Amino acid sequence: MSSSQPPSREKKPLGLDELIAIVVAFGTIGAIFFWVTGRNPERLRTANWQLPAVFSQPAVTPDSPRILTPAAPIPSPSPAAPVAPVPQVVTPIPLVPPVSVAPKQPIGRSTQAPATTKPKATKAKVGPVKFSDVPDKYWARPFILALVDRKIFADFTDSKFRPDEPITRAELAHLIQRMSDKEPRRKPVDFKDVKSTNPAAPSIDHSVKTGYLKGYPNNEFRPDKQVPRVEVIAALASGLNLKPSTKATKTLQVYTDRKKVPKWAVDKVAAATEAGIVVNYPKRQLLQPNRIATRAEVTAMIYQAMAKQGKVPAKSSEYVVRL
Repeated sequence: MSSSQPPSREKKPLGLDELIAIVVAFGTIGAIFFWVTGRNPERLRTANWQLPAVFSQPAVTPDSPRILTPAAPIPSPSPAAPVAPVPQVVTPIPLVPPVSVAPKQPIGRSTQAPATTKPKATKAKVGPVKFSDVPDKYWARPFILALVDRKIFADFTDSKFRPDEPITRAELAHLIQRMSDKEPRRKPVDFKDVKSTNPAAPSIDHSVKTGYLKGYPNNEFRPDKQVPRVEVIAALASGLNLKPSTKATKTLQVYTDRKKVPKWAVDKVAAATEAGIVVNYPKRQLLQPNRIATRAEVTAMIYQAMAKQGKVPAKSSEYVVRL
């Protein structure tokens, strides 16, 4: 008797070939997955994964972007060697240092930097020069300090002025050059005893061209010769071009030793006396024309000559001869 039930099929276990095929298939899928995610690593970030509500993730709203959750790879049940994932190549982004941009200047305005004002240099205040050999009551002290302050006299050392020492013609020429600003009115003279290498040569040349000093016969200047008082008086009168207003002999009557004045210097001494240039120490009426002039006497008479020109204020002194 035949049965009405269909014959039952018996389930056979998977063979080795079938298992290998399944492993290869899943390995291929995993390799493709890693290859795709290697080209776009952003998909592996957990911030882009949408997890179920059981993990307390925020609910998806209509405005939320749709994010595909990547499928987890299935591990291989066999010890077959997995396919190596494609290495991820990361290209470093070069860091560019920030560029400082200067602020734009408004159009039409000057772009010049503000001018800086330099502090003015203040001159050190220098007190009056004190000389150990010029006491406060020395008769020529006011004249000496005035000419030293004006740099007319500047050849003193060791705080000494040496007021009673004689003066030479070269030294007198040097003082005249410092006190005079007159234009030359005479031709220069080539003195045979004044070489061009002589330090006093420019001063001698100036004093001759401006009419203060003259040479001696035989074309000599005699720069080292000590100067008599009459020559100092005559030199200042000649340089200032002074002329006596009255008869010279009458003017010279103020001096008790007027007969000692050389004839060639009578008019010069008379003109200088009228101008208030002559200074006699220790007696105002005693001229002593042929005595060698001292540094103090020359200082006093040069100051009086400058006062005659209005360069310095006049000083009252009992030794200045006034008519």
